[in-house]
Amino acid sequence: MSSSSTRLSQTDWLLIATLSMLTFVLGTSEFVIVGILSEIADGLNITIAKAGTLVSAFAIAFAIGTPITMSLTGHLERRKLMLSLIFVWIILNICSGIAPNYELLLLSRIVTAVLTGVLISLAMVVASDSVPIAKRGVAVSFIFGGFTMANVLGVPIGTFIGQHAGYAATFWLTSSLGVVAL
Repeated sequence: MSSSSTRLSQTDWLLIATLSMLTFVLGTSEFVIVGILSEIADGLNITIAKAGTLVSAFAIAFAIGTPITMSLTGHLERRKLMLSLIFVWIILNICSGIAPNYELLLLSRIVTAVLTGVLISLAMVVASDSVPIAKRGVAVSFIFGGFTMANVLGVPIGTFIGQHAGYAATFWLTSSLGVVAL
């Protein structure tokens, strides 16, 4: 095997960095909700328990919707699909920030959950398909690392912002980061 087939090019690293940023944003959006449940409950005049159902609904939609959506979209060109889904994901995060009631917030979070799962899956597939075979593990680990770093950096920052500027500000943050990832 030649050294060129075992090295990551600048283009490979740019793709890995971009996909890592995407998974960081997706992870932040997914997990930060736990840290701002009180603010959501206060803002929408609902109980914390009802706000907590946003977490469960997200998890269920992610678990059920991701494989179904992946199987339905598997024939589509991945780059266009990813870009389209990121754009819709950004719009849904904006909708979450401006949702006037629990029902609309719940709906936007459910659809966001499915898109999150599909985008994470696509990020892993695109990375695996785009880099030399010998470097697939490295690429996927960096991309999964973005998702993991969301818990270390994104969630605390998003929670801080949500607790001090209102929960909608957290959705504005994730939407803005989504634009960067796009």
